[in-house]
Amino acid sequence: MDWLPLASTAAGAVIALSGTLLVDLRRERDVRSRDREVDSWRNSIDFALALDSAHSLLRDVAQTGAAAADLHQAAGRALVEARLYQARERLLMSGTPDLVTAGEAAFRRLIGIRDVIRAGATVPSNEYHDAYHRYAEAIWSFRMMVRRHFGHQTMRPQHFDLTNWSGREDCDDCATPQQHQVI
Repeated sequence: MDWLPLASTAAGAVIALSGTLLVDLRRERDVRSRDREVDSWRNSIDFALALDSAHSLLRDVAQTGAAAADLHQAAGRALVEARLYQARERLLMSGTPDLVTAGEAAFRRLIGIRDVIRAGATVPSNEYHDAYHRYAEAIWSFRMMVRRHFGHQTMRPQHFDLTNWSGREDCDDCATPQQHQVI
């Protein structure tokens, strides 16, 4: 019996199976990588939306004129109701260092808004506006970092008729500081 055809067939089968296995492993790795990117994208978007929701709720708290103790609780509750802490955790777990750093800067600036509201600042006050414009700059920086990370073209403030991302120079309230003077 000639073993050469049998050995050749067996070697061909091993090569074919190995090739198929390698292709499947590569495809599985690509799918996992794509799934991680989609999760990171969703978590970045969810975080930005939670920041926006928390900011809106904080503005509502600042306009209530509530007592100091009530402001403190309501401002803290606004972040919880916006599910900001959950969104932050997902970003911290799934984001790249650049995304997490930019997201954390925006989070900290929003905490600054919360803190001035807890201290009694109202929306038209200098304290609120200073905190808001720092937050605006940070949230725009986060948005542009997300765009850059996922391969989208970034934008400049001028695309939105702004001088810079903080919006301070273009703010009607900041342009007339006499509206903010505490007498």
